[in-house]
Amino acid sequence: MGEHSVVKGAAMVLLAGALVCAAATASQPQTPPPILDGNIGTITELDVSPDGQRLAWIGEQGDRRDVYVRDVMSAQARILPVVPRVRQLHWAGDNRHIYVLADQAGDEQHHVLVYDTADPALAPRDLTPYPGKKAMIVDTNNPDGAALVEINLSNPERFDLYRVSSAPGAPKLVQTGAPRQIGWMTTTKGEVFGRIVMDERGGPVVETKSPGHKAWRRIAMSSGRMRLGDAITAASEPLPDGSLWLLARGGLDTAIPQRVDMASGKMLESIPPDVADTELVVFDADHKPLLTQSIPGYPLLRIFDPALRDLLRNVPLPIHSFLKATAYDLGMTRLVMHFAANSGEESLVYVDRRQKLTQILFHRASPLLPEQSPKTVAVDFLARDKLPLHGYLTIPPNRAATNLPLVLVVHGGPWIRDTWTFDWAVNGLALQGYAVLRVNFRGSGGYGRAFEDAGIGEWGGKMQDDLTDAACWAINQGVADSSRMAIMGGSYGGYAALMALVRTPKMFVGAVDENGPVDLPAHLGEEQPYVRKFLPIATAFIGSDPQVQWDRSPLAHIDQIERPVLAFHGDNDPRVQVSQLHRFEAAMRAAGKDITASYYADEGHGLAMQTNYVDYLGKVFEFMKTRMASPGDAAEAKS
Repeated sequence: MGEHSVVKGAAMVLLAGALVCAAATASQPQTPPPILDGNIGTITELDVSPDGQRLAWIGEQGDRRDVYVRDVMSAQARILPVVPRVRQLHWAGDNRHIYVLADQAGDEQHHVLVYDTADPALAPRDLTPYPGKKAMIVDTNNPDGAALVEINLSNPERFDLYRVSSAPGAPKLVQTGAPRQIGWMTTTKGEVFGRIVMDERGGPVVETKSPGHKAWRRIAMSSGRMRLGDAITAASEPLPDGSLWLLARGGLDTAIPQRVDMASGKMLESIPPDVADTELVVFDADHKPLLTQSIPGYPLLRIFDPALRDLLRNVPLPIHSFLKATAYDLGMTRLVMHFAANSGEESLVYVDRRQKLTQILFHRASPLLPEQSPKTVAVDFLARDKLPLHGYLTIPPNRAATNLPLVLVVHGGPWIRDTWTFDWAVNGLALQGYAVLRVNFRGSGGYGRAFEDAGIGEWGGKMQDDLTDAACWAINQGVADSSRMAIMGGSYGGYAALMALVRTPKMFVGAVDENGPVDLPAHLGEEQPYVRKFLPIATAFIGSDPQVQWDRSPLAHIDQIERPVLAFHGDNDPRVQVSQLHRFEAAMRAAGKDITASYYADEGHGLAMQTNYVDYLGKVFEFMKTRMASPGDAAEAKS
């Protein structure tokens, strides 16, 4: 590989108030007008049409999400008919149609819909109107405007591949899904060339086939059981020499872009690994790496094209900006790059590589002035068994990091991770005067296979110890007042918050649980059919013995819980059934324990509606205010 460079926010020049960043020339190229719609609070999704001439995006304001479309060089955008809870947005290969995904009230039984921008007043057509089924968009690149979607239509556990379009008619079966299939691989013309499955031992496998052939060729990417961090992404389509770029761990510890021979599976070339998994890779039209991003602590963006690197140097971005997403045309000449800062500031940067110009299309300022903003830093420390842990510490504005009330916020998954990004709850807590600590405990994703494997068999064990060690680290650093600490989290984080009251009943003054499982054997038995293929991964971390699972369940240890619980759950949660909280709330009340529970009729796994999120934050803030005013017994925290 050639030399590569690192682009960090610190190397970018801050030009306050600047919108057009291209250098002046004798004949200034035309620049697209910025998006200045005051009804848009933020842009959650954006896509560039394959020909690079049109933009589409989802603008969010409160509980409303609208789909917008416009020509790149036009200031006039058209709002398309509303689709409740719309998410994901993809231009079709015909540069006319737009495919979106939506569910009802958070049940994750997604439908695929298509807009026809030639008639922007026309309501989108539901292409997968099947109650109780889940559809997902696979590819929209076919030049005829058709899309490939997967639906568990004939078997609730298996997703088959179908062709859909705006034309009347039912989806047409393209390929039956394989047992334990994870995903599909397609070309820039919307043709299937590969799929990713788990083999009989649970290891990740890439299978490819040539056009017109029925036989699949298998490439084993690693030995042994698959971890969720072992997910494989096709970073390119097959190259003329029979190779393929993949973003994968393969036989390595961390995920990196690697070029693999499709016949032998041999790695031919790779980008040098980081201490963290590569989480984003974009390839150029010539199939050479354009950029990668990893997040060892602060975001690390590597840009391999010198011309693109030079263009971005002039864009006014805050230090340590994080590249959330990149959209581009087929020729990779026009890009829109979505940058976000930990302050809440976001910018959508338009890049025309042919005309050598950049333009900020959309900018959302930080909701707070710099002097009013909490300060977040990446932190590292050792667990009790000397395993390195990474996390983020947020300090209230204009406060010294000394003897503060602290909230330990635990991420979900647990195979995802905390990252360098703006979080309303974290910043809201800091504005209330609390230090906030987030830690990527063992078993979290993003730091390689060995770190993920350290969590095997450790739900309620060493994974929980890492959270205790994080709180102790904050105490020993003088940051936290040991008598004023609380813990909160969602999904796995909710489970861990409750287990903290079981394992260390006097360390925290209270716990906030959102959508957390409390009865692990029942939870595993309630998983949706389409995720059952992942149960071996879950049981590896939780334990396969039902008695062990029960022993690690908060519901089994109500008698050990001494501190109040504030709990939330969506009635339509398909991942953790709402009955889990019903049972936990009943058991807590029967035992005379302090619990306050809130249920949301229009939510699933997590809170998608802003009205509900504001309600949630208000109750969390009030809970913290009440509990922090009643210091707990610090003896256990100091022991």
